[in-house]
Amino acid sequence: MLRWISQKLAMSAVPRPKVIVIAGTTGVGKSQLSIQLASRVSGEVINSDSMQVYKDIPIITNKHPIEERENVAHHVMNHVSWDEEYFLHRFEKECLNAIKDIHSRGKIPIIVGGTHYYLQILLEKRIEKKTRALLPEEQAILDSNEPHQLYSMLKEVDPDIASKYHPNDIRRVRRMLEIYFTTGQKPSQAFSEQKQSLVFDTLFLWVYSSPEVLEGRLDKRVDAMMESGALNEIRQLHEYYNSCNYSVDKCENGVWQVIGFKEFLPWLENADGSSFCDSVDRMKVRTRQYAKKQVKWIKKMLLPDVKSHLYALDATDLNHWDENVSQRAFSIADSFISNRIIEEPFVPPSLEDVVKNNDTESNSPKTAGDWSRQQCDICRDKDDNPLVAIGEKSWNIHLKSRRHRSNLSRIKKRENLELWKKKKAKEICADEKEAV
Repeated sequence: MLRWISQKLAMSAVPRPKVIVIAGTTGVGKSQLSIQLASRVSGEVINSDSMQVYKDIPIITNKHPIEERENVAHHVMNHVSWDEEYFLHRFEKECLNAIKDIHSRGKIPIIVGGTHYYLQILLEKRIEKKTRALLPEEQAILDSNEPHQLYSMLKEVDPDIASKYHPNDIRRVRRMLEIYFTTGQKPSQAFSEQKQSLVFDTLFLWVYSSPEVLEGRLDKRVDAMMESGALNEIRQLHEYYNSCNYSVDKCENGVWQVIGFKEFLPWLENADGSSFCDSVDRMKVRTRQYAKKQVKWIKKMLLPDVKSHLYALDATDLNHWDENVSQRAFSIADSFISNRIIEEPFVPPSLEDVVKNNDTESNSPKTAGDWSRQQCDICRDKDDNPLVAIGEKSWNIHLKSRRHRSNLSRIKKRENLELWKKKKAKEICADEKEAV
């Protein structure tokens, strides 16, 4: 009943331009659905994948084949050079321009991609209305990829907002600094005055597959990429990489973050006896890890913000794609575009447990309102700094983790060894004295 009332109130308001977003993990079928939906509703696709903005290398970046796009126009794709960094502020400008252009021609923008962090541009941010141009030194700070340098700067200008982020959460830390530089206002103050809403009348479709099924599908996709020419693209990247005298730390930035390049680098450079098969296996592992990370992001960050606008689609069984994904999406989109009540449930019965028993979401400080910080002095992060947990629940989970318990056990063994050595040393000294 409450849902019906909220939709009815929204329909009675002044109509806003409509946008459809398709979210989901890599390899789940987002691109396929975007083409089907665009053909159905007279839409055009806007890419929101941070790797597909780069020129060429269509296989390794998973660009949907042109011959399979059914003449559906694609925007914000295949236009950035390999020597450029691509940041959120550039995507925001290009995406909003594309939305405006598509709306001007009476069509529906359909935003599709795996970089779900980009979707925050669809949220109304009043803090953006008071802006100024960045100074060169401020731009240099934002372009830095040193997590602790960025975090230290944020702690200095706005310790309250800094306490809400992990030091290694470089994207969000950078975004908070950007807000401070462009508005002259502390982000913590700006957010306290902000009324969050969607810029456009937006429908979110979350295409989901069970991890067990998806992992096998992702492994097969990597094999298919190798068979269709991905290795040639990796070699092409490596040739450019060498011509620029880059080193492995470059793989944390720009196009070099693409899954496949860093994994093949040891083999390409004949390092440590790494084989081609090892590289393929590393690429599969990283792809599966990335998919898990994407699901966590959707649950922790996207769902809390757009829950009343998001509908889940079950893509676990591809034999029932039409029934569970495309037809359900068509029904939802048709009602959305026609300003009718959407009768479809937010979540199909097969996915109720995924959303309701959302351990990841319940552990998010964003939903729990717990921004306390705990530092573990025996566990280290990827940069070899003391591990930091945000929120009491995250801290308790860490304390119970196998990693933490293993480190505790290792320390205990080391302490026992030192005690044993001291005891032995004392016994030897005692024996020597007795001998004298």
